[in-house]
Amino acid sequence: MIDSKYAWHIQGDVDEKLLTEVKEKTGLPAQLAALLVKRGIDSGDAANKWLAPTAEDLHTPDALHDVDVAVERIMRAIEAGEHITVYGDYDADGITATTLMYEALETLGAMVDYYVPDRFTDGYGPNQATYQRLIEGGTQLIITVDNGVSGKAAIEYANEQGIDVVITDHHALPEELPPAVAIVHPQYPGNEYPYADLSGVGVAFEVAWALLGEFPVEMLDLVAIGELADLVSLENENHALVALGLQQLRQGSRPGLHALLKLAGVKEEELTSADVSFQLAPRLNALGRIKQAQDGVTLLATFDQEEAERLAKEVDATNEKRKQLVDQITKEALQMANQPQNKVQPALVLVGRNWHQGVLGIVASHVVEATGKPAIVASVNQGEKIAKGSGRAVTGVDLFKALDPHRNLLTAFGGHTMACGMSFELNAQAPLQEALNQEVKSQGFDGSQKEALTIAIVATPNQLTEELFRQIQRLAPFGPGNEEPQIMLTVKGQVTTQVMGKDNTHLKLKVGQPPLEVVAFGKASLAPLLEGTDEIKLVGTLSLNKWRGQTSCQLMLTDITASGLAVVDQRTNRLVPTMFKRKAVYLAFDKLLRDNITGHTNGPVVSPTELSTEMVAEKELVVVDCPPILSQLTASLQKSTGASVIRLLCYFNQAPLTGMPTYQAFANLYRLLVKNPNLNIQQQAVPLSNYLRLPQDQLIFMINVFFEAGFVTIKDGVLNLVPQAQRRDLKETTSYRRRQAQLEVERALVHRSHPDLVAWVKRLVGTR
Repeated sequence: MIDSKYAWHIQGDVDEKLLTEVKEKTGLPAQLAALLVKRGIDSGDAANKWLAPTAEDLHTPDALHDVDVAVERIMRAIEAGEHITVYGDYDADGITATTLMYEALETLGAMVDYYVPDRFTDGYGPNQATYQRLIEGGTQLIITVDNGVSGKAAIEYANEQGIDVVITDHHALPEELPPAVAIVHPQYPGNEYPYADLSGVGVAFEVAWALLGEFPVEMLDLVAIGELADLVSLENENHALVALGLQQLRQGSRPGLHALLKLAGVKEEELTSADVSFQLAPRLNALGRIKQAQDGVTLLATFDQEEAERLAKEVDATNEKRKQLVDQITKEALQMANQPQNKVQPALVLVGRNWHQGVLGIVASHVVEATGKPAIVASVNQGEKIAKGSGRAVTGVDLFKALDPHRNLLTAFGGHTMACGMSFELNAQAPLQEALNQEVKSQGFDGSQKEALTIAIVATPNQLTEELFRQIQRLAPFGPGNEEPQIMLTVKGQVTTQVMGKDNTHLKLKVGQPPLEVVAFGKASLAPLLEGTDEIKLVGTLSLNKWRGQTSCQLMLTDITASGLAVVDQRTNRLVPTMFKRKAVYLAFDKLLRDNITGHTNGPVVSPTELSTEMVAEKELVVVDCPPILSQLTASLQKSTGASVIRLLCYFNQAPLTGMPTYQAFANLYRLLVKNPNLNIQQQAVPLSNYLRLPQDQLIFMINVFFEAGFVTIKDGVLNLVPQAQRRDLKETTSYRRRQAQLEVERALVHRSHPDLVAWVKRLVGTR
């Protein structure tokens, strides 16, 4: 049995009249038209507007707080020839926002440069020492993008030097705001923008729009990247911004993006929101995590082809290094998360030593995905006492709200609902853990409850077609608030599995007829379980696989369940320690083997007489070796009705028997012995075997049977018949019965095919 990670909820019915209207207006299948209705579409016209957004669907910049003040101050600086510095951030949202604002100001003839902070020396947001360097270098106006509201001290310093700061930001607002000349923010108290969830580049775009006095369509490609990278909601205005931005990206007008997409293997004319989220955004983010994010702005802004290709290669190489770091640190962080003292916590605060601090946000995301808990992952370098880290939330937990009241435990803090950055002294780890536990509990988070997964479509494998894929893509761009439709399949019968990937950590399934491929990243360990289950339910998103000119549909797995007993065939002739690491009940028939492995397994080692139904209920049973007689195994399996998994190692390290000699073979040997007294079996075993046309193991067996039955004597290797021996049924000898039993075991457990073995075990357990 395989349990699901999420709690599955199949979407219910919608108003039939409205559904019919949306179907007729859009031409969408009923399942997808219903999705639009459930996402707030209330008419056919609204549905078409959603499917084909335009600039008219966007709010104008004048709805933003202080945008008029910001524009007036910036224009005054341009007219006076003041030196303006755009002060950005080192993630993809910040890089794109910096590029956009810089290009807008250049278009207006401003004397402008940009500065993207270094994650490790400057930290996030306004930094007083950096501001001092900029001001000493001639900066007369600072414009922040994707940061600023948490920089009170640095902005006060700038004011003291006679330098104005214009803030454009979207992060959560602190109680006390900095004294900037303008704070352009969609959630400014008392003057909220009609759509509060713009990203940093979204806010910068609105300001650029106001500055330029016309809609800057050529900058929408940057908006799409930053918004998708920052995981803001893709409802309402963001949906239109990203959809329009993807159209702009497909035109390939930026040499740097063109070169980067080429390295990622993405064709611009076919680019999707997923390509941006999983190919472009991680590469841009890698710069700020590992190297200098400043290079990202240069890459996006350059029109020099050679520079674009050079920088794209550097970005791609940096991303590969980032992947390696993430893999290693995630492994260590998960080991820490699974320690007994951490497994009982409703939230996690994990602190490592000398972990690369640039990738901790990604590691935190992996920890959240693996554990289902909100997590802070931090690291402290050798000789330091301040840990720096990143936090990630789960659905239903506002991480910023949870940590904001406990700033006394933090030396630096900022972020928003789902993600935060912070630093803290090492001695604050325990009180921070306790505070986070209490806060997530007060928000109603129950770590024992599965996160909900909404299923939009229930289908069969043969219903997943290219046409359905094209219809689904009409609902894009996908992201928070407009999630890609999850499709559920139910599969019965044989499933073909194949592990894949550089480290054999991923899984490919083939289900249904004609076969549909299902790709499951990081799920290779499920392969043996899936081959032995009765029914599998799969949930995932539909994609197209293009290979050697052929296009086929595939399901990208999100979650899986498998019902019934799983029988795992891992028959072996060599036992190694890794086979005993699984938490299970270990059944061993041979006493010496039982004694040898006791104390080296992750669970009890038992004999067939010790095994009980209660012992294996809802547990895994590992059959370590082959029994001397098959009935011992069949009796053990009949006790294992409640087991969730039966794993068959069936250790067998001897040459299989060649079969049972016939009655005629026994008669031929007897007649030969009558004619050949004083036969030296040690010297003549091979020629005798050849003469009788018998395998040597059968000849030796027959002689042992004759000896046990009293038909022959053996002295010093010389074989002779016993005169007038008493008649006896050879099948009643111990030797004959032992060989018969061994042959039965071999036929059942050594020579049996995988499908037959699985079916046989299930019949014995009583599941079929």
